Amino acid sequence: MADKYLKKLAIVSALFLLGAAAFGYGYGVERFGWWPQRPLAEMVKATRSVVKHGRLLPSGLYRRPPEGAPRQRVVVHDTEALNGGYYVFVGWDSDTDGYAAWLFDEKGQRLHSWPIDYASLDPDGPSGGSDAPHGFKILADGSMLVNFDKGDVMARLDACGKPLWKKHGVFHHSIEGAEDGSYWTWQGDGTAYSQYQYLVNFDPETGATRRKLGLIEDIIQPLGEAAAIFGVRADQPFLRSGGAPSDEPDDIFHPNDIDILNTELAKHFPNFAAGDLLISLRNAHLIAVIDPDNGQTKWWSAGPWRYQHDPDFTETGRISIYNNNTDRNRSEIIQIDPRTRQLYNPLAGGGLHFYSHSMGKHQYLPNGNVLIVVPGEGRVVEATEKGEKVYEFNNLISGSEQYNGHVENAVWLSADFFTQTPTCPNSRPGKEI
Repeated sequence: MADKYLKKLAIVSALFLLGAAAFGYGYGVERFGWWPQRPLAEMVKATRSVVKHGRLLPSGLYRRPPEGAPRQRVVVHDTEALNGGYYVFVGWDSDTDGYAAWLFDEKGQRLHSWPIDYASLDPDGPSGGSDAPHGFKILADGSMLVNFDKGDVMARLDACGKPLWKKHGVFHHSIEGAEDGSYWTWQGDGTAYSQYQYLVNFDPETGATRRKLGLIEDIIQPLGEAAAIFGVRADQPFLRSGGAPSDEPDDIFHPNDIDILNTELAKHFPNFAAGDLLISLRNAHLIAVIDPDNGQTKWWSAGPWRYQHDPDFTETGRISIYNNNTDRNRSEIIQIDPRTRQLYNPLAGGGLHFYSHSMGKHQYLPNGNVLIVVPGEGRVVEATEKGEKVYEFNNLISGSEQYNGHVENAVWLSADFFTQTPTCPNSRPGKEI
């Protein structure tokens, strides 16, 4: 009798331990990305693609444009309202099955393209699983600064897409220039979605870091009780990177932009100073103005935007925000006066409708038009101050009338921006730092 009881107990104990081990390993797969997390994730994406679209589409590369979107790559809706100049669009190129940046003129003629080949920068491949570029800046000599949210390198590419230098680290989302010729970007601790994040100022000629400001160490923790501005306590046990993806609970900040207040615009913001940094933390629905010299938070607002991107200082004395308005099916560009906190929605009365669940950029042109990047629809739209379309780029996919390719970013450049027209002669070899 005792032998039977002990045998049953041994079997039950073994099953319990096996179940506990399976549960523990399953948690590690989900939480820390242990094998086979990536193939399982790809299987889930494939299943969702078939359910949603009726066929298997490349993950994140096919975007459904709104009904009635032009099936031409570039359409000029209002010639008289154009500002003139150049446009650069960054996205997925279905013809080459890779990422690129394309230079267009105001008439819609493509003038140049920069291939963005992550494999040439990092043969080991992106640790985050995607080689999509995000932050970028075109420079006057025709070269480009670029980073990758899920990659492990930032680089300066020449007009042929060859690296002039590359800098290892998880630099992500945004690259913005300062008046002294340096640039600012975000750097994550092991992943773009970690809690420990750093504002990095670097030299565009070499990539060398000039100074670094810690979001937690230099900005949040010195606030003491006022750390609640950022939705946390100063003594919170912040976590170092575990490789968690962007939809994990550990991604409590998700920094996605930087803007630098220049001397001319500083005249319209009496409470701020030239050089101050405007940052965006998507998952806290927070934008804040930071003194880069001491980390002081000079101003902040949590909402009313939802999962916002790209706050910018403007010459009206307002801060303009790309409000993704996630899960509300319509995004918008809204503005806030930091002194009075009054809100404005200048495009609300026009005919422009757009929606991007995530990502997005906008830029005001000298004539008052606004260039709006809509990654969720695979297009970029320039609109007047009243919200009427002027110029539109749809990233058409070869052989598909139903979908656009993914568009990550875009910028308008003045007609005299380039010191030399981008061409692709023999490029110079790059260096690592």
